[in-house]
Amino acid sequence: MKVLILGLGASGGGAEAAEYYLKLGHDVEIIGSPEKRESEPMVKLLESKGASFISKDGIIGAVEKADLVVKIPGVPVPFLVKKKAKRITNDIAALLENPKTERMKRIVIAGSKGKTSSASALSDALTRLGMRAAFSEGLGYSAFHLLSDIENDDKSYDAVIIEMSMWQIKDTAASLDYSWPRIDIAAITDTIPIPSSPSDLESEGSLFIGPWVRRLIIPRFLKEKMLFSGIIPKAKVKGYPSMTNPFRYRPGEELAWECLKALGFPRKTIRDAFRSYRGIPNRMELVALSDGISFINDSSSVLPLSVAFSMRGMRGTPVHLIIGGTDKSNIDVSELKDQLDEAVSLTLLSGSLTEKLVPQLRREGLRFAGPYESMDDAVGAAYQAALAHRGRKDTSEIILLSPGAYADEFFANEFDRGAAFRKAVQAVISKQR
Repeated sequence: MKVLILGLGASGGGAEAAEYYLKLGHDVEIIGSPEKRESEPMVKLLESKGASFISKDGIIGAVEKADLVVKIPGVPVPFLVKKKAKRITNDIAALLENPKTERMKRIVIAGSKGKTSSASALSDALTRLGMRAAFSEGLGYSAFHLLSDIENDDKSYDAVIIEMSMWQIKDTAASLDYSWPRIDIAAITDTIPIPSSPSDLESEGSLFIGPWVRRLIIPRFLKEKMLFSGIIPKAKVKGYPSMTNPFRYRPGEELAWECLKALGFPRKTIRDAFRSYRGIPNRMELVALSDGISFINDSSSVLPLSVAFSMRGMRGTPVHLIIGGTDKSNIDVSELKDQLDEAVSLTLLSGSLTEKLVPQLRREGLRFAGPYESMDDAVGAAYQAALAHRGRKDTSEIILLSPGAYADEFFANEFDRGAAFRKAVQAVISKQR
């Protein structure tokens, strides 16, 4: 199959798509500017794997030859491309249409806030209840990451949980021609524009709520309006929180509990499943606290904006930052300047972004350890820096893994990088005992 990808995208979604289709043995072309082809390491990596890059001038001819056109988040599709393309998809549409997800419970978590905490709590609880859940995060991530996992014959999943913002819903609805595959549960975290009738296609709610949804879990204040719209039968709609929900007003667990009830799990079993939930893995995850040093895993940080967000809540406490990795979106490393200045020490993980970062650090006279290909070496260096800075003082220190980059050159993905961090932390702590 000939696959055309409409650019690399601001957060690397095009690279993820290219790697996914290349692994499946397809002929992959990527629309890209000549400047990117010459300057971007990810372009050279993808070309070495068999991808071809073509200029924007040749887009229409490439679209006509392609069996599949892949839309990238944040990249608009020109009208002529829509007209000429045999088929257009995006990452979430490809995930939902994959034959392997047909055998799974498909659960969509949508809304303006609270999606990640709800999806993470649900994924963790399902795993503890004996159902292996695949979790596709939203902002900054591509579902092609998860699709590669699902295509792995050594792995099997019982459920797929998809976190979606409204712009992702719009993108996916268009890719699916506004007719979705079966969704077992659609859960709304807070609010969503509700259509006034089945013929009202202007409201975003009509883009993914329809006969394909087997169960809709929606905030109570929206339930009546949804029922009045007539786009889904009353028997399929459940308002929440229910009076028997023991996790009412607890972000994440509240909606996750309702989803588990809809899947038929008993109340006591659900309560037990939540007892050991520690929050979102790889998102500001406290891995350990030893000798006054907190080890925090923020491996899901793949953009400078994420590093800034993570460090904002740590002001006043010395932060030893582990940063660096793979550049999939041509990041301007100057966007990391404030975070690099704020950190007490810097430890670098190897990768194409790090290669761009090192000259900047040297120009500004900032000291750093590394770059390291091994997480064990990186954590060991950051730990020694934390001990040296604290000295004999009885103060708190933070070792923060917040790479601001993808992980692909030295780890399978960001989740594998987070797992390597947890393992390295435990090894360092064990040596001190």
